[in-house]
Amino acid sequence: MAAITGLAFTVVAGSVSAAPTSLKASSSAPAASIAATTCVAQIQKGSKLVDVYENYYKYAYKKIKGTKKYRKVIVKARRKLKTSCTRQCVRTKTKKEKRYHYKTVTVKGKKKKVRTGKAFYVTVRQPVYKTVKKTVTVKKGNKLVKTKKKVRVYVFEKCKISNSSSAGTPVKVTLLANSVANLDFGAFQRVAPITGTLTGFIPGGYKLNQDNQISLTRGNLLLGQTNVFIDDDCHGGQVSAAIRTGTPTNVNLDPTRQSISTVQTSGTVTATAYTKIQLPLELRNDDDGCDQPYITTGYTEFTQTFFLKGKIVKGLGLAKLNLVSAPDPLDVQACLSPGSPTSPCNNTALVIPLPIIVSTNLMVNVAIG
Repeated sequence: MAAITGLAFTVVAGSVSAAPTSLKASSSAPAASIAATTCVAQIQKGSKLVDVYENYYKYAYKKIKGTKKYRKVIVKARRKLKTSCTRQCVRTKTKKEKRYHYKTVTVKGKKKKVRTGKAFYVTVRQPVYKTVKKTVTVKKGNKLVKTKKKVRVYVFEKCKISNSSSAGTPVKVTLLANSVANLDFGAFQRVAPITGTLTGFIPGGYKLNQDNQISLTRGNLLLGQTNVFIDDDCHGGQVSAAIRTGTPTNVNLDPTRQSISTVQTSGTVTATAYTKIQLPLELRNDDDGCDQPYITTGYTEFTQTFFLKGKIVKGLGLAKLNLVSAPDPLDVQACLSPGSPTSPCNNTALVIPLPIIVSTNLMVNVAIG
């Protein structure tokens, strides 16, 4: 145990001290993060989810009749309401409403509707509102000004439908060959292969010639075994790994966060993936372990958010889509205590921080329907 721990701490400490200075600063997420963390609001209508719209004022230029000149005017427009992807659906409640049957009759030459039969009740779904004070843009004369006022807004909640619901179109994302994670330890870099699939659905169903947002709900990605620290200490110069990633190294979607991908009509694809990573290690027992099986450790679990962006290539569509994420700091927690790779680390005293910079380059197949 002393030999294993001593070797691991020595090698790890040397790498961390050589890590690039950018590790100590917060890396800015790419523009994909902004687009991917806000989604079009949805509301349930019957068994389907439909987009929610809002009215707003904006400036426009209207041609002056009989001339070639234009004048600036204020017009009312309509747009899709955006909200947080984690609470994308309008909360609704059911209510019984009294209804009547009507028929059209002619009285003194005039047609009018009259009730027929007894009243009946139907169950309707209504949105839930709340009143808040917020800054809004209002029309004041010929200008648009911002002012704070009390307004009635929707109450949002996490969408309750699942990927098996008729209200959504199922989606499957499969990682293709050459999908990798680039790991930068400062003094050296490693490339780790990634495999696996993710599943989800498009709330409200697929919409032709419109932006489509995919809610990713479940799936599992695997990080292929990767040599982390290598040396030539075995047999007078044979190169081998002193520490390597264990099997399995799982990258799962975080069930407490809503991961969203957006396929835009322009062909741009963005995604925000909230993940939980379970990382076990395999350790060589110093020089005495050169010809022996590696000693496995339990896994440590930590979270990481990936902001990915890509562009649909003509002729390939979603069958082969390249998604990349910019380099971002990842605070890895490494377990140095022997144990089962499918169980949590059994000794927190032997868990050490190992900061690296990670980026991804993924080739994916997106199957809709």
